[in-house]
Amino acid sequence: MKKARIIRLVVILVVAGVVYLKRGQETGGTTSTSSQSDSGSAVLKKDPLGGQAASAKVNGYDKFAGAKLINDEGNDGDSFFVDLGGRKIQLRLYFVDAPEKYLSDRYENQQRRVADQAREMGGISSEQAVEVGKAAKLFMERELKGKNFTVYTYWEEVYDGDRYYGFVELADGSYFGSKLVENGLARIHTKGPGSKQNPVPTPDGKKFFDHRDMLRDLERKAQKADRGAWGL
Repeated sequence: MKKARIIRLVVILVVAGVVYLKRGQETGGTTSTSSQSDSGSAVLKKDPLGGQAASAKVNGYDKFAGAKLINDEGNDGDSFFVDLGGRKIQLRLYFVDAPEKYLSDRYENQQRRVADQAREMGGISSEQAVEVGKAAKLFMERELKGKNFTVYTYWEEVYDGDRYYGFVELADGSYFGSKLVENGLARIHTKGPGSKQNPVPTPDGKKFFDHRDMLRDLERKAQKADRGAWGL
């Protein structure tokens, strides 16, 4: 009888451990990108392109000159498909978060995300945030479609595992993410390279926090000028 009780106790502990781990994974799957910024770490993934397309290495990033935008219905202001030397990946910009381009009538998590975006971009309504998200997508297409640009990435995966974080450098040397903030079309919200605890410099060597401070300065200027969401 004593042996049977011990076995039952072991089984209970194992099941409880599995439930705990599963709950943690589920929580991670629904955690906002801001929590990634707070607690994430720089996880360097294996280059899915096998090192075949990168034109150079710059401060630890793979540099892809001559990248091109790929038209896809999943594209939005801060996440879009790009052609890197004939290979297709979905890129997610570091540091910035453009509002969603639709408001779900089924998923509360998506509705909460849009509400958060609306609140942090001047307290506009969720419907207005969606309009800003649509404008961000159009802005992205205007800036990138039919043009060559440069992508920098070291293959840090977005938490959903289907996208890779990176920077897009335009022909004038500016980062596209900065352009979104400058025009009031994105909030400073998602993670930067690495994490706050283990920050990684930007491709041009600027310190993590210096780049973020620069974005905040651009955001303040957009607010004063009533650009994008700040003018609604």
